[in-house]
Amino acid sequence: MGGRFRRIMDVVRFFLVFVTCSLLGYGIVTFLSENFLPANPYREPQGNAVKVVRLLQENSSTDLDWYLERLQLFYLVGE
Repeated sequence: MGGRFRRIMDVVRFFLVFVTCSLLGYGIVTFLSENFLPANPYREPQGNAVKVVRLLQENSSTDLDWYLERLQLFYLVGE
């Protein structure tokens, strides 16, 4: 009978340690994410921001050729 009680207490102790460590880990990750990640990473940039997207001209075949060459290089090499 004493062995059964000891076994039950070992299982309860394991679950208590497991839950405590899980909550502690969750708290650490939450603390780090709130303090080190920006609040809204997709907000419109402030200051001297530059738009880096260049749109295609509808009738410019050289732009299309360049994009096709880049796509082909991506498929061949992976870059």
